[in-house]
Amino acid sequence: MFLLWTLVPASGAAEPPSLSAVGITGEVTFKNFSHFRETANDDQNFRDEGILEIGWRRRWEQWGSLSLVLQARGDDAGFAEGIRFQIPDTSEHRSILAVKEAVATLRRGSFELSLGKQMFAWGTADAFNPTDRINPYDYLDVLDSEKLGVYSAAARLGAGPASLTLVVVPFFTPSRLPLSDSRWAPVPPPGFIAVVDDRELPGRDIESMQYAARLRATVRGWDFSVSYYEGFEDIPAFRRSTASVAPGVVVPRFTPVYTRIRVGGADFSTTWRGFEFHGEGAFTFVQSNGRRDDFQGIAGFNRTWDGLGLRWLERVTFILEYAREVALGSVRDPTIVEAGGAFQVGDLLADNAFRDTVVGRLKLDIRRHAGPADRAAGPHAEPELLHQAQCESPPGRRVARGGGPGLDGRRPRHLLGPLARQRPLFLPPQVLVLTERVR
Repeated sequence: MFLLWTLVPASGAAEPPSLSAVGITGEVTFKNFSHFRETANDDQNFRDEGILEIGWRRRWEQWGSLSLVLQARGDDAGFAEGIRFQIPDTSEHRSILAVKEAVATLRRGSFELSLGKQMFAWGTADAFNPTDRINPYDYLDVLDSEKLGVYSAAARLGAGPASLTLVVVPFFTPSRLPLSDSRWAPVPPPGFIAVVDDRELPGRDIESMQYAARLRATVRGWDFSVSYYEGFEDIPAFRRSTASVAPGVVVPRFTPVYTRIRVGGADFSTTWRGFEFHGEGAFTFVQSNGRRDDFQGIAGFNRTWDGLGLRWLERVTFILEYAREVALGSVRDPTIVEAGGAFQVGDLLADNAFRDTVVGRLKLDIRRHAGPADRAAGPHAEPELLHQAQCESPPGRRVARGGGPGLDGRRPRHLLGPLARQRPLFLPPQVLVLTERVR
C-alpha cells in the first residue's frame, strides 16, 4: 500500500509577493509505504519519506531562461545518506540535499540551446517508451522510481510544423539500483556460490560520450517523430567468467558491465472521433557488452469522457495498449548471461515485461474546485486505478506502478516507466494497484 500527500499552493491562493515575483515555487511531499510481509533481506514493513522541492525560474522572452530545482529529502530506510554533489552522480544512495535540475536556455528565433542537468521525455505511449533512452532512473524503491537528470547539452531548431532536437551527454550516469539489504534485492538459491565484482562504469572520454537526435513533424493531424540514440544501457548486464577461490575450487564470477547500444526509433499519434491513437517502436543494436539485438514496440488508444454531470468528477480517461518485444538474430556475446542467470539486482531488472503484453489504465480526474464548499474543504485526492494483464505468462513476475506530475510541470510518469521498458521486478502476472494523488 502506498499513500502520498503533496502540499502545493491552491490555484486561487495568493502567494507571498516576495516569492512569486522572483519565480520561486515549492512543494512538500510525504509518502508512506506499507508492506504486508517481510522479506529475507528486509524486515521493515513500513517506510516513511519526506521530500521538499524548491523551484526557481526566470524567463526573458527575447533570449532565454534559467531554471533550478533543489531537493531536500529524508527517509527511515537509509535511501538518503550524506550530502554529495557529483558530476555525474554515481552514488548508490540519494543525497539528502541535491540539485534535481539546473538548466540555462539560450534562444534566438526558432533556435534554442539548453545546458545543464536536464530531463527529457520522448515517445507517445503511456505504459513505457522504448524511444526514451537518455535519462537513467532511481530504483531504490522499484514501485516508486524517479527519473534522474543528466548533465547534457541540447540544441533545438524549429521550422514550421517540424523540429529537430540534438542531445549530447558527455558523462554516463547509471541508474541507482536497490540496496543489497532492500526487499527488492533477490536472494540466490540455496547452494549458489559466486564471486560478484564491482561494476565497471564506462570511462570519461570521447568514446564513452552519448548522443541522441529526434526529428518531429505534424502532417494533416498526425504527429510523427524519428529518433536515434547511441550510448549505454543505464542498468548493467553481467559478464560471466570463473574465479579460483582455493586450489582445485573454481566458482562462477559475474562482472556488472554496461551495454553500449545504438537505438533507432519512431513514434506517432493522432485523434479521431474522441479517440487518441498512438504507438512507438525501437530497434536496439548491441555494440559491446550485450547479449543480443531486439525490437520493442507498443501501440494503443486513449478515450476521455468529460461533462459527466458530476460536480466532483471532471473527466474519466481509459487507456489500452499492446506491447511486444522480439529478439533479432543470434546471440552476439555468449559471456553475457541471460536475464536472471546471475541472481543480482541489476540482472533481474534487465528482464523484459513486454514480450507480449496488454496494459490498461483507468484514470479518474477529480474536480479541484467544484464549489464554495469544496474550496473550503481543501485539497482533493485523485484516485488512479492501474491494471496490467499478461497475455502470455513466461517465467517471472511483473510490476505495475503509477506517478503524478512533479514540480517541474512535466507530464505524469507513464504507467510502468523505464522499469518496465526492460527491467521489471517480480510481482504476479496480473497486478492491481490503487494510488491516490493530491491535486
